[in-house]
Amino acid sequence: MVIKLQAIKDFTLGRFGELENIERVGADTIGKINKNDKFECSKELADYLLGKNIKGVIVAKVIEVIPSKK
Repeated sequence: MVIKLQAIKDFTLGRFGELENIERVGADTIGKINKNDKFECSKELADYLLGKNIKGVIVAKVIEVIPSKK
């Protein structure tokens, strides 16, 4: 399963290489996601960005869930 998210605020991400199909609305800076950028990632990383991180900070919202292809 792949989750498509939209950033609700700017943030940097050490796991940037795990993001796929990034649709930029702001500057294209490696390691940084801008507010309103859209991207796809794994459920695990989506959970992290949705607040299941050390600080409990939510930086994105789900806009689509894409089931795994069989």
